[in-house]
Amino acid sequence: MVILLNTCYIRDVMRRIAIVGLPNTGKSEVYNHLTGDYNIVANYPLTTIEVKQKTVKIHGEKYEIIDTPGLHDLFVHSEEELFMRNFLLEERPDGIIQCIDSNRIRLSLRLTLDLIELGIPLAICLNSIDDTDLDDIGFDPNKLSGFLGIPVVDFTNDGAGAERLKNVLNNLTPSSLELSYGEEIDSIVNELEAAFPSNVPFRRLAALLLIEGDHFILEGLGLDGRDAVLAEERFQSLYRRTRSNPVRLLAKRRALLEEVILNGAGMISRTPAGKTARLFAEAARHPVFGFPILGAIIVVTYLLVVEGAGAVEGVLSGFIVDPVVERISSAVSSEFFRDFLVGPYGILTLGLFNAIVTVLPVLTAFFIMLGLLEDTGYLPNLSVLTRRVLGRIGLTGKSIMSLVLGFGCKTMATMTTRNIRSRKEKLIAIYLIAFAIPCSAQLAIDIAILGRIGVRAFLIYLFTLALVEIAAGFILNKILPDDEGEDFIQELPPIRAPKVGAIAKKTGYRLLWFLKEAVPVFVIASIVLFAAERTGILNATKRFLSPVVTGWLGLPLDIVEVLILSLARHEAAAGLLLNMVDGGALSYVQSLVAVVITTMFVPCFANIVAMCRQIGVVRGLAITLIINVSSFVLAGILNWILIAAGL
Repeated sequence: MVILLNTCYIRDVMRRIAIVGLPNTGKSEVYNHLTGDYNIVANYPLTTIEVKQKTVKIHGEKYEIIDTPGLHDLFVHSEEELFMRNFLLEERPDGIIQCIDSNRIRLSLRLTLDLIELGIPLAICLNSIDDTDLDDIGFDPNKLSGFLGIPVVDFTNDGAGAERLKNVLNNLTPSSLELSYGEEIDSIVNELEAAFPSNVPFRRLAALLLIEGDHFILEGLGLDGRDAVLAEERFQSLYRRTRSNPVRLLAKRRALLEEVILNGAGMISRTPAGKTARLFAEAARHPVFGFPILGAIIVVTYLLVVEGAGAVEGVLSGFIVDPVVERISSAVSSEFFRDFLVGPYGILTLGLFNAIVTVLPVLTAFFIMLGLLEDTGYLPNLSVLTRRVLGRIGLTGKSIMSLVLGFGCKTMATMTTRNIRSRKEKLIAIYLIAFAIPCSAQLAIDIAILGRIGVRAFLIYLFTLALVEIAAGFILNKILPDDEGEDFIQELPPIRAPKVGAIAKKTGYRLLWFLKEAVPVFVIASIVLFAAERTGILNATKRFLSPVVTGWLGLPLDIVEVLILSLARHEAAAGLLLNMVDGGALSYVQSLVAVVITTMFVPCFANIVAMCRQIGVVRGLAITLIINVSSFVLAGILNWILIAAGL
């Protein structure tokens, strides 16, 4: 009995708070402040793609804070939103924090109405307060709080907003606002409620969603077949008796309720976004001006990585690598241990120094640029721009954004494809993400490598990858059977000035990830290559692959080491390749071919797992095999084309 009481006590003390809201409304930022954890924050949707939770103590109370993917409302538009709605209905958190972008208050109210219908204790967190002049839009958070009967917290990034939010967590209550949709709709809702078994939760919300045509709600409520059929029949009977279209009537009533709420909060009008920001956003996705803007961004990134990171690498090599290698070479008499430490496969030279001195400056420069693009809100506009090309190979809707996100992390980009309803489009997107899109870490090092041999090489690299991606997409679009597609709907966040502190924090987080996750792989890989070289396994592998590597690809046999490292981490392989280019081991053509094949060859293990989760193990492994074969075939073709061109 004592154990049972203790268990119940712990359950009562632990309060589960779910953070929900439209995509790109600052949910992860709020989660970070409440938990002390860190999720990547960016000014574009799909940043959070899975539920993340952490248990923390706030003012002496124990909470489980839950960060969730974006949700427009409780009417299901995608598998992701179905998952999120089922999470709220089945798990029923003890409280909900709805994050609302202060610049998009009106768009968020539909979700607010649905959350009020849930009857779960609720608070509203107004984000982007720093970027909004509430006086200009006639909006008073205190009036909104009084009208809805729930806390409305203005959130700022200086810590004060987080403290205000923490202060209301223990006093969350359901909204005191009673919602009415007019006599006709309310009558239908009441009759549908009566059609549900008495033990079914959220019957009023279920009735409203059923009126809108969301028939997934019957499954979400756990109704058996007979009860579901009875509820559907009752709805159809009511629908036929209604004088007007209940779907349209409910939509009008909801819009009227939203206006009532806005008036209750004192909102009168919305000052248009800044003219300069609006013009830049329009130009960034324009078919004529968009590509020059993209070109300018690529040039700036190229210069930052090649010149900026190159200068830092030179300084670090002079101060750290050269003195250490020289001292160890003279101090260690044993050839075995000297090679183990600072030889061609040494744990210091190929492992630690390669990661920290060669790769880390490159990643720092690239991540700073990536943070700027994320925080300004440029990336969603880029997805609109590239749709004009990618739409011709069967990609529409959310798949465009998934491909763009692949330049950040291919694994996470693959996971976002679960929102794509069309199986054909999902397969194409997953294949293209895994095939010739370099992740941020590899792209940064590839730019540094190609910067060593000239701008022309970089342009050839971009053209080659773009060409093979489009060709692969075109072929897949032709051979895969058609199915139901999706309309292209892309939420475009406002263009904002980036904040130095936010970019610095994000860059630091990504570099810390690299140091924790990748550096050990660099060291382990150097040990494996050292052992393989000493035992003769490496030379045997080179002899076996010699016909393909030297004959077809035109590369030196040492490139086998790079391909082996690609099996572990692409950035480790790219780091070794960068050292080979710096050491003059590769010609102009060989450098280009090597960079292209390492970009296409073997998706990282995490990406392979993500593919198998999305489309099944057989299809995931089949795509991996096809990509590996294609990478050798296409890199060899590129080699002979470049030789024929006299480069």
